Amino acid sequence: MRIFTLGIVVLMLFASVEPSEKLAAKSLSELANRKFSIKEDQIREDDYDSIVTFGKAFINLYTGAVAKQETVVFENYISNANLLNFTNKMLELTQKQELSGASSVNFGLDNEFREEVFKKLDKNLYYLSLPFSSEGSGMTCKLLVQSSNKSLEIVDLYFGYKDGVDTFTTGHPAERKINNPQIWDDQEWVDGVFEKLERYETELSVK
Repeated sequence: MRIFTLGIVVLMLFASVEPSEKLAAKSLSELANRKFSIKEDQIREDDYDSIVTFGKAFINLYTGAVAKQETVVFENYISNANLLNFTNKMLELTQKQELSGASSVNFGLDNEFREEVFKKLDKNLYYLSLPFSSEGSGMTCKLLVQSSNKSLEIVDLYFGYKDGVDTFTTGHPAERKINNPQIWDDQEWVDGVFEKLERYETELSVK
C-alpha cells in the first residue's frame, strides 16, 4: 500500500511540473512570435504605449529564456545581424552563468516593472529605460527603439548589471552610452565586443 501511495505522489509531482514547463515554453514562444507595428512609417507620440509594451515583451522574453534555460528567437525584436548575434550569445553565456551559480541576479519570465524613462532622441529614434525585478532582484534594461516598415525594432540594448555579459563586453555603465543607432554597424567596435565575448566564454568554461 505504501509503494502504491508513493507511486501516486510521484505521478502527481510529475503531472504538476510538466504543465508548468509547457506553459513557460508556450509563453516564451508567444513572446518570440509577437509582432509590434505602428500606423505610420515613423514613430509618433501616440506610439508611446506600444514602445513600452514592446520593450517589456523583449525583457520578459530574454530573462524568461535565461530562467527556463530555453533557446528563443529575437528576430521580431532585432533586425541588425550584429546585434542579433550578440544578443543570442549573451543569452547563451548568461544561461551558463545561471547553471554555474556565477550570477547574482534572479531571472524570471514574469517581471515586475517600475516607472519607465522615455525620451525622443530623433524623429524616428527613442530611448527607453525600463527598471524591472524578479523575486526581489532588480535591474534596468536600456533600449534604443526605432521603426522600419511600420515595425518597431531594437537598435541597441544594455542591461549592464554587475555580473552582466554585456557589462564585460560592451562597457561599464558609467561609460556605455545608449544613444547611437549605428553602433552595431561599427565593425571595429563590433569586432572588439566579440573578441571580449570569446575571452569571457573561455573564462566561464574554466570556472
